[in-house]
Amino acid sequence: MIFMKKFLTKRSSIEMLFVVIAASLGIYLGWLWRDVAAFVVFIFIIVHPVPIKWLAIPTLILLVVTPIFLTLLKQEAIAEDLAVSAYYFLVMSVMMGIYELQGGENKRA
Repeated sequence: MIFMKKFLTKRSSIEMLFVVIAASLGIYLGWLWRDVAAFVVFIFIIVHPVPIKWLAIPTLILLVVTPIFLTLLKQEAIAEDLAVSAYYFLVMSVMMGIYELQGGENKRA
């Protein structure tokens, strides 16, 4: 019972509710799994800001892997999905960069 009281505060419950609503909305609207996951990550990052490096690393990895799937493996559909995911992470990285420049909680190490 102490565990529940310690970790399920009113604020954390509301934050979890936002994430669940975001996932439910994406599923209800029939979005692709990638889009639902990106939207949930986006909402989670708004609720719990993370350092920009945690968003820039997947962006760079996806930008490097996309041409490999497109040119070497001839997998255009997968390459397109990777490019869209890279764009999502790029947008979130820019958003967190602006937040950090504005003097947000998470400073760069």
